[in-house]
Amino acid sequence: MAIALRVRGDRPPLLAPLRGLAVAREESAAVMAALQGRTEAEIQSRFDDGHRAYIASVDGVRAAWGWAATATATIGEMARTLTIGPGERYLWNFVTLPSHRGLGIYPRLLEAIVQAESAEAGMFWIAYAPENHASAAGIRKAGFTVIAELSFDQAGVPALRPEDGREHEASKASRLTGLRSIEESLAQCWRCVRMGRTAEASCAPGRCACDYQRPQVACVA
Repeated sequence: MAIALRVRGDRPPLLAPLRGLAVAREESAAVMAALQGRTEAEIQSRFDDGHRAYIASVDGVRAAWGWAATATATIGEMARTLTIGPGERYLWNFVTLPSHRGLGIYPRLLEAIVQAESAEAGMFWIAYAPENHASAAGIRKAGFTVIAELSFDQAGVPALRPEDGREHEASKASRLTGLRSIEESLAQCWRCVRMGRTAEASCAPGRCACDYQRPQVACVA
């Protein structure tokens, strides 16, 4: 996985206005439960834990949503609980409905959330699977910079590896995630590690054992 950061004062992204797009904070558990196919109790628990929901609509039709965590959050794939400091936000659980994909809503939703939360926060974090190219592109367009890789080391322990020249920012990501920062290579496919598969036992040359990564990416366990 990759973790990216945007800091107040970074140059804002150049995003042309999208006709009919409106983004607003949503405080109704019933509305978010219906959108996400969850119970109102689940959504209310998120609100109670300090998570804030935002919905993007196009011409009045709900098209996408996402969440901003203000206190704690989890990265389930890494089994990590994040401790979000004062003046920080962790952005997560973004979904664009199939009927509205390809319009450029995602980066504009991210930008709107950053602007809305900037009155209280100056650092914005987001994590994503690098093989999810659509998410990666949207996050870059919204002005975020990848500062570290999150995966498993050769012993199968979660760790963080800074991008070149991003050691200072990565130290903050290490504090956020509770992961130690290392210099050696991490497993290219964290899914294989989570599934207990090894390169020797499960990975054909040039193909990941779980078939999730692109075929030319080999698994490292």
